[in-house]
Amino acid sequence: MVSQKVGAALEGPHQRIDLRQVRSRFHTHLSKNIKQSSRSRHFAPGASHVGGPRNARRVRLAPFDGRAQAGGAGMIMYEQSDDGTLFSDTHWVPTVHVDNTPGLEIKAYIDEADDPTARITPWSKGLWPWAPSMTDFSSRGADPVAQDIIKPDVTAPGHQILAGYSPHPDEGQVPGELFAAISGTSMSSPHVAGLFALLKQAHPEWTNAMAKSALMTTAYQDVRDNDRAAMADPFDMGAGHVDPGRVDRRGSAFRPGLVYDTGFNDYLGFLCDEGPEVFADADATCASLEGAGVPTDAVNLNYPSIGVSQLAGVKTVTRTVTSVTDRTERYRVDVDAPEGYEVEVSPSSFTIAPGETATYEVTIRNVSAPVDEWAFGALEWRSRGSRLNRYEVYSPIAVKASLFDAPAEVQGEGVDGSVSFDVQFASTGEYTAAAHGLEPATLIEDTVVQDPDQTFDPADGFSNAHTFDLSGVAHFRVAIPPEATEPEADLDVYVYNPDGDQVAASTAGGTERVTNMLPLMVEPRPITVSPPRIVAPA
Repeated sequence: MVSQKVGAALEGPHQRIDLRQVRSRFHTHLSKNIKQSSRSRHFAPGASHVGGPRNARRVRLAPFDGRAQAGGAGMIMYEQSDDGTLFSDTHWVPTVHVDNTPGLEIKAYIDEADDPTARITPWSKGLWPWAPSMTDFSSRGADPVAQDIIKPDVTAPGHQILAGYSPHPDEGQVPGELFAAISGTSMSSPHVAGLFALLKQAHPEWTNAMAKSALMTTAYQDVRDNDRAAMADPFDMGAGHVDPGRVDRRGSAFRPGLVYDTGFNDYLGFLCDEGPEVFADADATCASLEGAGVPTDAVNLNYPSIGVSQLAGVKTVTRTVTSVTDRTERYRVDVDAPEGYEVEVSPSSFTIAPGETATYEVTIRNVSAPVDEWAFGALEWRSRGSRLNRYEVYSPIAVKASLFDAPAEVQGEGVDGSVSFDVQFASTGEYTAAAHGLEPATLIEDTVVQDPDQTFDPADGFSNAHTFDLSGVAHFRVAIPPEATEPEADLDVYVYNPDGDQVAASTAGGTERVTNMLPLMVEPRPITVSPPRIVAPA
């Protein structure tokens, strides 16, 4: 997963301000605050006159050609905050785009001056002093599905990228352009794909996981969040900003020193913890993997980052590195522990020859961290040598404390007997478990017609709503077993609370659906579903 960072600008709602005339005394102030004004393709050499009535201040509308049609010579837009991403929109008149603070200053000047004037200067070169910084639209962690894996993996240039553009764009955009400044994952991902291709060209023997590891462990972390003040954390930027470096330089992505390799069986072991339902016989498959020495705990997937989503007191994770150097090297670990935790790495140093592997353990202990809050840190393996001539293998750490760690679900068969499972507590002392008796399943048979556009809308008539009173219920489940539907059916379940907010969903492809609501709920919850039959034990 790749996130987007900005090296020059951000977005948000805007307002328009027109100035009536041009006078050079306002030029210095504008140049100081609108350093990206030269991005407009419609600027002509020399000053551009900005015209229009003094009271023409209204919410920005699209298309922008309305300004030109009204006879305006130019436009000044300002954000509703200073945290947004200043996009270089396609404007139909010369335009400057500024943050909220300078925008309000300009607005105050217009209101107070007897003869407000301005000059828009073309082709001026400016700097973005906060680069690199994350965009406000970039996806953030934690991973909603596998929280023990830190996402995103890395960040890369993804904002205001000069790229190929359709000469037949959407309505309201300028036609006939072959290039445009574009933003999004569709821009950052090609950067990473290109770097990956270069790594595979330089090292065709590397696995995909090795190349990915090289990109992550050599990234740099001097990245700000979209507010341009706080530093980005691993849920914003992953391991950091990709930095390929020189092919012949120690510590570059081409010569990372150590890599974390992961094979097919390792991912099967990961699924034993995160998605055992994918196996026909999970117990047998996972036992076989364990017998072969493959980790079956999600936190032990041999990933270049370290995530622990349920740390009850103390947790030890394992990682294995492979040397990709051309000579024997000695490494020593440097740890930046997450706040409220102690982190111990064993061994703290090792010597490794080319092609060899080394395994180490990371023990994370909660000493004062609050429950259910993520904290971030890092560890870095450093070889001997000067800073510019050594290997530095970086891994981010994300950890969240819990009161205890136990399986989310256990299964048994028959009308009597018992099932045992392990529970790890974050503290010592007495513990009392509250027993909740099982309730017989409520069986509902129903028929749902095909949704033509395959897009869920509770009001379009292609889904059926069922309401359940969950007063005093500790656990609620909606299940659609495969035998309850016709073959190849693809059914979805959506759960809404009384306020109309969606609180859960099961939308993956296929027939079988299981939606669990774990928190105690004391109000009736309407369930909007689209299956012909629901099994809902409460």
